[in-house]
Order: sequence, then structure tokens, then C-alpha cells
Amino acid sequence: MPSLIALPLFFLPLFSFALSGEELYKRHCSECHGEDRTGKTAPPLLPQFLKRKSTEELKRIIREGIPASQMPPFELSDAELSALVSYITSPARAINYPFEEIKKSYRPLRGEGKNYEIKELKNLTVAVDKAGEIYVLESERLLDRFPFRNVHGGVKFSPKNESFFVPARDGWVISYSWREKKPTAKVRACVYLRNIALAPDESLLVAGCVLPKKLVFLSPKLEPLGEVELPGRPSAVYTLFTKDALIVAYRDKALVSIITKEGRKDYRVETPLEDFFIDPFEEFVIGSSRKDKKLVVYSLGDFRKVYEVKTESLPHLFAVSFFYNDGKFYFSTRHTDGSVSVWEMYNWRLLKSFPLQERGFFVRTHFKNPNLWVDTQKSYAILINKKSLRTEKRNFKRGAFTHVEFSGDGRLAYLSLLGEGLVIEDAYRAREVARYGLKHPAGKYNIVLKNRSLLPAGLGYEVYMEKCWGCHHTTREAFGPPLSRVAKERPLSLILAQIADPERTHKLLGYTSGAMPKIELSSKEMLALRYFIEALRDGWID
Repeated sequence: MPSLIALPLFFLPLFSFALSGEELYKRHCSECHGEDRTGKTAPPLLPQFLKRKSTEELKRIIREGIPASQMPPFELSDAELSALVSYITSPARAINYPFEEIKKSYRPLRGEGKNYEIKELKNLTVAVDKAGEIYVLESERLLDRFPFRNVHGGVKFSPKNESFFVPARDGWVISYSWREKKPTAKVRACVYLRNIALAPDESLLVAGCVLPKKLVFLSPKLEPLGEVELPGRPSAVYTLFTKDALIVAYRDKALVSIITKEGRKDYRVETPLEDFFIDPFEEFVIGSSRKDKKLVVYSLGDFRKVYEVKTESLPHLFAVSFFYNDGKFYFSTRHTDGSVSVWEMYNWRLLKSFPLQERGFFVRTHFKNPNLWVDTQKSYAILINKKSLRTEKRNFKRGAFTHVEFSGDGRLAYLSLLGEGLVIEDAYRAREVARYGLKHPAGKYNIVLKNRSLLPAGLGYEVYMEKCWGCHHTTREAFGPPLSRVAKERPLSLILAQIADPERTHKLLGYTSGAMPKIELSSKEMLALRYFIEALRDGWID
């Protein structure tokens, strides 16, 4: 190798580039971002976190800093900036984040709670501002807001513990108590987090981690309890309420794992699942394969494949919406090319595809809303009627529409409009009722709509409206007594028996004749009605 003195002057910047990236990082960045780039008081600087930013944008951030943050500007030459950016976007060495580090990261959060009262818990909604704040709302009222960055993977609610949990991409999880009315604790579960899930009895919070590949178990107070290594890179971890278990699929392994108190059991599948979800009655796994470009359905009982279809454009299965119509259950999803598909569940077929040009990620609805709402990143939403499957545009005066969520009672629509903030509208009259100045409004999460155990109850409401509403209103007397009163006063078994065979049960209820007709229902319609009646009894649906 030639000596440094012998090199022509125009090669010197290149030689500096090759040698100085790591040194520059250790000198200027490691104190906040960690010696191994996995984050410390500042986020990780790894390719997984930086892939959406261009080289020039990263240079600008280093050169100018980030206003209103702890990131200062650095006076570096262009060659030094290039060297530093090259280093932080290069693959890191093997990342180790031991359980002892998780325990050391845990800290309770002090401070006084806010002064508010929640009138209707079903309308508790959490909104995320990508600028680094979390908003806590009840209906249109703002209850609280607090700082938290890099949110990723979905808010989880724990009604038993009167808390919700917000995860960040860089592994941090924060808890908020609506009883104490404040954030209560923080912990860093891992370096790169996929999502979190609650155990069915809400006694544990589980973090699904990509770096390192493991599940981390936390108490409802976020105290670290333990961890288990995973055989692959998790696409997600979800709760199976009816089976008292958790389920994990992997993006790099053709496996699905069921985790119970007895341990982990792995099941072979045909292809790695990029994304997946569980049907509302927890009988099937529906997944997408990037490698094989297809959608597949497996039975949860024996992991037998029951359906597959080629999909040139990958569906976003983490953001599906469910609905019921005319005796059948459906789900709808966006695809990477912007299109929308509607699928029939249980008969497993593609019902209709909408070749939309607008790009986006989400299809959202509420069981009381007649439409599927499709985001467009433009100044309008596309609405798909759930009965006719006809489309129409819902125009906004300004802003780019990226996401909608609804209040638990379905009365309000929370709209993320880039450039406008969080706009809250009457979901039926398209009339604005409030707005908040979020700089970059993103996801919203309602306690009812984000509770997997209540998914079949929402479908049950739609079954009720189609089969039962003519005689039984929920809160008012009609031809029959109000269903909410029936749900609270009568045993569930007797209500279900009356629905299944009213001719035999009317005498048990004190009637001299059977006024209620027999309604033909499938086993899944009956199951959905059961969940709906339970939710009505418990006050989650009205």
C-alpha cells in the first residue's frame, strides 16, 4: 500500500472517508446514540431506522441539528459528513441487548396526574403525533398529552389494569394510567421492536422484538419479568383470547409459534408470513408471503392450509377491517399498489378488487358505520359501501387524508389530515366538532375497536341489525323488550336458547305463547350474537 505522503492530493478525501466514519461516530455521536449504535438517550443509528431517509437528508440533519430537541448541529466537512453517514447506514455487528440492560432501563415516572374524569370509557381514544407527542381523548375532549417518539406497532389497552401501553420502534414502551391520569413507567425492551401484545388475562405485556430476536415479558407496571429467544424475525405477536395463548409468525422462517404457560410450540407452514392476522373467531391464520406473492389461510387447529391465492401486490394484513352482510363475514385490506380488496371469510374467496390509483395503508370502519374508509394521502377519502360495494369520494377542504379512527360508540370520526392536524367530525353528518394542531397526525386507537376480544362483538352488532333490530332495539321498547335490559337481567344461556328455539323456551320466560319467531342463523352468526350480547351487557356497545 502506498504511503500517505505518496498519494495524490485528490485521493486524500477518499482515504479520509474510508477511515474516519467510525472515529467520527465515537467522537460526536456515541454518547447519545450508544457505542454500538443501538441507542441510549437518543434513537438507534442503524439501517433499519434510517432507510427512509436519503443520504442528503441525513447530512442535513447532522449539519443543522433538529430544532426543539437534544440533537445539536455539528460543524463537519462534506467529506466527514459522507463518512459518518456511510458508517451509520452500514450493517452493524451482532447486536446483543441482554436482560440486565432491560432491567436497568426500567424507570417509574413521577409527577402529578391531570385533573379529568372519563364519562364514557368506550370513547377513550389515543392519537399519535409523529412529531413526538401522544394525545389522550374522550370523544372530542382532550384529556392529556405527553411526549413519546417513534411510535410503532399499535397501542394496547388493559381495562383490568386501567392502563394503555405505547411502543416505539427503538424498543421503548411507556405505560399510561387513566386512573392515575398520567404516564406511569418506561422500559426499553429491545433495540428494534415489532409490536406488543397483552396476555389474555392482562397479567403480562409481551414485546415482540426483531433486534435481538426474542419475546420480552413485562408486568402491567412494565417491570421486566423474563425473555425467550425466537427462531426467526417476528412479523408480529398477537393474543389468542379463546386459547389463553400468544401467536407469533416470522418473516424469515416458515414457522408459526403458539406460546402458552407450558412453553412454545412451533408449527411448519409453507412460506414465511410477511404479515398476518387472526380471524375474529380465532379459528384461522391469514398471512401474506412476499417471497411467493400469495395470500394463504391456515386452520389454527392443525395448521392445515385451507386456501391460497396469488397476489401480485402484497396486501397490508396488519390493517384489515371486518364486516358482515347478508349472512356472510368479510375482511378488506389495502395492497402495496394502492388497490383495495374485499374477501369473504370462511368460504375463503376474493369477492371484489378495487384498482384504485391512490396509495395508502389503511381500510378502516366501525360496526355502526355503513362504509369502509380508504386513505388516499390526498384531500379526500374513498368510501366503499359495505352492502352495495359502491364507491364515492368524501372531499375535505384541505389536507392530505392518511388515517381515520372512530369513537367507540361510532358517533365521531377522527381524521388525520396532514397540514391540518387531527380533525374530529360527526361520522354521519360530516360536520366538524373539534380539531387539534398535531404537526404530523398519524394513527389513532380506540379502546373498543383495538380490543381483539371485542372484534366478534362488533360483527354481532351487524348481525343483530340485520336479523333482530326490527323487534328488539338496544335501549328502547319495540315489539320486544330492550335488548340491553334483556342482556343484563337474563342468563346468557337462556337468551341464546330463546334465539335458537323460541317455541320451546317461551314458557321458561313466563310467556303464554311464543311471540318470537325462529330466526335461521349459522353457527358463526349465533356466536357473533353471543359476543354482542355480552358486550351490550358489559356496556362496551349500546
